Amino acid sequence: MKTKFMLSTLLAFPALSHAQTNFIIILTDDQGYQDIGCYGSPLIETPNLDKMAEEGLRLTNFYVSASVSSASRAGLLTGQLNTRNGVKGVGWPDSKGLPTDKITIANALKTKGYATGCFGKWHLGDLDGYLPTDRGFDYYYGIPYSNDMYIGYTHKFSPNCVFTEGYNLDKALQDQQLVKRTKNKAQLKKELNYASPLFENKEVIEYPCDQATTTYRYFNKAMEFIGKNKNQPFFVYLTPSMPHVPLFVSPQFKGKSKRGLYGDAVEEIDWNVGRLLDFLEKEGLSENTMVIFTSDNGPWLGMKENGGSALPLRDGKFSAYEGGVRTPCIIKWKNHIPAGKVSDHIIASIDIFPTLLELAQMDKSKYDLDGITLTKFISNPDNVEPRDRYLYVKDGKIVGIRQNDWIYLPQTGLRVTPKGNFEQELFNIRMDIGQKSNLFKKETKKAQEMEQLLQQQSH
Repeated sequence: MKTKFMLSTLLAFPALSHAQTNFIIILTDDQGYQDIGCYGSPLIETPNLDKMAEEGLRLTNFYVSASVSSASRAGLLTGQLNTRNGVKGVGWPDSKGLPTDKITIANALKTKGYATGCFGKWHLGDLDGYLPTDRGFDYYYGIPYSNDMYIGYTHKFSPNCVFTEGYNLDKALQDQQLVKRTKNKAQLKKELNYASPLFENKEVIEYPCDQATTTYRYFNKAMEFIGKNKNQPFFVYLTPSMPHVPLFVSPQFKGKSKRGLYGDAVEEIDWNVGRLLDFLEKEGLSENTMVIFTSDNGPWLGMKENGGSALPLRDGKFSAYEGGVRTPCIIKWKNHIPAGKVSDHIIASIDIFPTLLELAQMDKSKYDLDGITLTKFISNPDNVEPRDRYLYVKDGKIVGIRQNDWIYLPQTGLRVTPKGNFEQELFNIRMDIGQKSNLFKKETKKAQEMEQLLQQQSH
């Protein structure tokens, strides 16, 4: 059943003047809410992202559709909640991913003549028919899932594949046979020691991938793609493998950050964002290119010093609390988005698809979307409120709702009563950003209102 959204404001947008706006989405992996200087990181220095925020719009209530990678990416690329897009959790090698009947942003923009490229982590299926070039992208370069996984036994090697770390084709094929006969994922990760395949389009071109250079290479390939396609509209989906564990950085950044290896990885991403923005400016593309920077979900707190921080939010990756699903988001579009703006309006990753469609002057009514358009909001963030509510989804099920400052979580799965039922939780996020005080028993009337609202939205 389709999830219904009751929007606080129905917006009618005027005709837009830029039929050929370019779009770049930079989506990092497991980067926490606090892990950027302008979001309050005390030890990680991100001058380029901070400058991007100074020249654009910084969102403080930006939500991804899930607190794990595959599901979050599916929400962004389809504009649908994970109750409907067919991806509920995390994909593994040799698996299907996003159902083939789902339309991605890349699929849609290609019909308008956009060149489409994906660079980095995909994580929406690595079997034939599910890779980026099967899902609307003209070109793909990257590791097709998390960098702590292993090669799939179905993957095909390019005739020109580069083998590293003493590997040759025979040894690589032995790894694939081990994967085929071994069902224990933890054992495979240990035995293969994070030997990841680097893909170009549908073939492995490097094995094991030199992960210390991936961040730099992903950005380089993206800029090469832009350079080749700058005379037509383009959509670039740039998804660094970092700062997901295992952490890797180039020698230039190793030991540079006061936040250890995790900070090194984030600071390397920041430096490359600066390179990309400078490249757009040099090529005369800044005024016609919208750049969005965000993370797929909250930090992997179990990794301790190798994980990030969501402070002052509660919890992190895997969780329905704010630290799991609220991530940093910065949007820059020179001379179109007011500079230096900070907004606490409720915005979601599922809103990106319809927004890009509208900016490309496409008919969004042809697409089955849960998100809403942000066109008026990004041009006037002080006076336009796109939505007053948002649904929380975990494992493909609705587990809570936010309306304005109130968050109701009747089944977080994190707290269970002695009778085995989920503890119902109610928070006022403006008064209690860390979700430390459960007001469910104290604010009974508000709890009932939120329960009724949740029931309405779930049918």
